[in-house]
Amino acid sequence: MSDAGDAVAACAEFHREVDEQVAPLATFHGRRLQCRRGCYDCCSDDLTVLEVEAELIRTRHEALLREQEAGPVGGCAFLDADGGCRIYADRPYVCRTQGLPLRFYDEDDAGEIHEHRDICPKNLPGLPLANLDEARCLLLGPSELRLVSLQMQGFSRMRRVALRDLFLQR
Repeated sequence: MSDAGDAVAACAEFHREVDEQVAPLATFHGRRLQCRRGCYDCCSDDLTVLEVEAELIRTRHEALLREQEAGPVGGCAFLDADGGCRIYADRPYVCRTQGLPLRFYDEDDAGEIHEHRDICPKNLPGLPLANLDEARCLLLGPSELRLVSLQMQGFSRMRRVALRDLFLQR
């Protein structure tokens, strides 16, 4: 298998591991989460993924990309007429984490590190996000670094692909 093929296979495993990691969070926050089939506010047309995830979609959904049209402009190209995801089992990392309380860090101009937290506004009511135990939030950095590593393993450069463009490349 080529480096790209190895990276794509590892990406599928990475997605499985992310699903395992977020499952307890989704269970804990379940009653509050509005994310379910038909809720597609975060499924916007401007979503891009790393080439390794794009190649996973190309590989596993060749017939869909060849035989079907992209969803209407404005929403994700992979939404069906009912607002469901046509590639749900192989959806990108960003889609697997949406809706959950997210925790991430950045560095300001002075070199100080700051924690940030975010959640879909639909899931915010009744949630003290700032006071939420850090174990009840998904820490983004480590998983994102692993995805970048898979990208570099298989494609040796950082390239993002718009999901809609996968239909244009048929």
